[in-house]
Amino acid sequence: MEYEVVNVGEKTVDGILIQTQNADGKAIADIAALWNDFFGSGKAGLIRGRINDNFVGLYTDYEGDFTKPYAYIAGGEVEGSETPAFTAKKIAAGKYAKFVAKGNLEQEVGAIWNAVWSLPFKRSYKSDFEEYIGSDGVTGEIHIYIGIED
Repeated sequence: MEYEVVNVGEKTVDGILIQTQNADGKAIADIAALWNDFFGSGKAGLIRGRINDNFVGLYTDYEGDFTKPYAYIAGGEVEGSETPAFTAKKIAAGKYAKFVAKGNLEQEVGAIWNAVWSLPFKRSYKSDFEEYIGSDGVTGEIHIYIGIED
């Protein structure tokens, strides 16, 4: 699986948050339900201060490695004020392994995450994120950033 190492500055994501974990497929079901709520209830259009039209899925507040619980936010990158009833979290500045996928997002995202868990880099577990670019939620382009140690 090809990727490039990039430096990312601190960013703020505002959206709706859940706590989940990867065991027994829980995260797959939880994250899908969160995005369905985010788009289906109109919450996607409520984010204030967005800096672009992309959507962001942020993995943060890890309680250890990928086998432990963590927080996930479905939202968008913002500057300035927070949206009432939403949660704002920071994407940590630092070094990231960046993967790019195009096409059927469900298949592509799953393939990338399966590769991430077997690649030899040392993850930072501060934040990882997915940026959906020009996506309808089913197809499009996605950039996945995995935080790695220097």
